[in-house]
Amino acid sequence: MIINEEDSAERLFLLASGHCRHFVLTGDGRKVLLHWLTAGQIFGGAALLSTAFQYLASTEALSDSCGLVWERRTIRELMVELPALLDNALSIAVIENIAWSAAAHVSLTSDDAHGRIAHLLVSLASAIGEATDDGVELRVWNEDLAEGANVTAFTVSRCLRYWEREGILAKGRGRIILRKPERLLTSP
Repeated sequence: MIINEEDSAERLFLLASGHCRHFVLTGDGRKVLLHWLTAGQIFGGAALLSTAFQYLASTEALSDSCGLVWERRTIRELMVELPALLDNALSIAVIENIAWSAAAHVSLTSDDAHGRIAHLLVSLASAIGEATDDGVELRVWNEDLAEGANVTAFTVSRCLRYWEREGILAKGRGRIILRKPERLLTSP
C-alpha cells in the first residue's frame, strides 16, 4: 500500500517503474478498482491543492515498483517557481482521469457484461500490457476484471473461456495473453 483513501494528502508521487492501481473500499469492505498506473504517471495529486485535502482513493503497487516522492510543501513551492508543473498536473488530471472516468461511465451505461469486460481488457492492454511474441500479456486475475467491469467472477470466467476457444486470448493463472485484441470488441 502506498496511499490510503482518506489519509491526509501530504505527498505527490511519480511512478518511475512498475505497476500500481487506484481503488476505493465500499462500506461493506468490497474493493472497487478504478485505474491502473504505469511508469511515468503521477498519483496523489490532491497534495497539489492549496488547501489541505484527503486522498480520494487508495493506491497499491502490483509489482516491484519505484517512484519519486515530493512532500506537499515542497511540490507547492516548486509550482510557484515553475508554473508549468501545475499546467502539467492539470493536463494529466483532465486527459487521463476524466477521459478514463467518461469511458468507464459510458461502458457501464451502454455495454452488456460481455462488452464491459472486452472494453476493460482493451483498456488494460494499452495501459499495462506488455508486448510478447504471443501477443499482449496482462497480469490480472478474474476478480480484478470482475471488479473493474462490475460483473461477477463467474461471468468473467465464462467470457474468457469463450474468447479462449475463439483464439482471441490465452488464459493462465493470473495472466492473460491477448492474441487478437481487435476481435474482443467485435465478438458476440
